[in-house]
Amino acid sequence: MLVSRAGGRDCGGHLTRDSGIVHTPGFPHPFRLPANCRWVIDSSSRPQGTTIVVRMTQLYVTAGLTFTEFAYYEPDSPFRLGANTLYEVTETTALAVLNVTTSQHYLVIDFKMERLAGNHIRALEGLLDVYGFNLTYNIYRGKSALHSYTPACSVAACSMLGNCYASSDFS
Repeated sequence: MLVSRAGGRDCGGHLTRDSGIVHTPGFPHPFRLPANCRWVIDSSSRPQGTTIVVRMTQLYVTAGLTFTEFAYYEPDSPFRLGANTLYEVTETTALAVLNVTTSQHYLVIDFKMERLAGNHIRALEGLLDVYGFNLTYNIYRGKSALHSYTPACSVAACSMLGNCYASSDFS
């Protein structure tokens, strides 16, 4: 799979671990544009019944980010099955969604942005210097594990100027 570049910095990738982080290059700093990144969270090596959850832990963009589930996905091929867009970040949805969940084996996160101005959440004295996003993901085996996590911190759930802390497994 070809990893895209955003202003000379790598972004995107093929993610198969049980948990991880997806972020804009150099988060929380500004990144070069245009940005065109794709991350593929792949649980196909696990048995049926797995669930992928992406948490909007630090989401400061208000455009350009899309989450699409696939029943089958080949990164270097146009052959893909069951595409369904689960969430597209917009000005009205950026703070409304805390996580994206799919029981499909593939979740593709696309990030495309031409300019920073007008595409970020801003609050005086605190969030004028934060750009992009830093999201966390987990692949759960079985639905019972999915219900064992406590909703964690996010820009939407915490004070916009406060600090939020969570363990890597959200326990």
